[in-house]
Amino acid sequence: MFVAVLPGKAGGTNLFILAITSTQPGRDRVAVGVPEIECRRAGLDPIPLWVIVDKYNHDILESSAYFEPGARIGAFSPSFHKKVMSAFIAAVRAGQSKVIPRAD
Repeated sequence: MFVAVLPGKAGGTNLFILAITSTQPGRDRVAVGVPEIECRRAGLDPIPLWVIVDKYNHDILESSAYFEPGARIGAFSPSFHKKVMSAFIAAVRAGQSKVIPRAD
């Protein structure tokens, strides 16, 4: 998963959680391909991957119900992070991105 962390206007920390998939998205989807070098930086297998930006989960860090213990944590480069965030923001502004409600 790709997580964008932004401070909330009313306090709290917003988590925008975008899926990473190895299934090539259809033409009707909005996604960003993950370059092989970014897979290596993030500790992911060097296979074709995409970050889906037209659907996302939203959570508040301080009240989040669950974090996977022992999960692998890697990092993308700042330039790739910026590319994904630009695509995500554009999709949200164009009404192409929809939040998937959390089920507590």
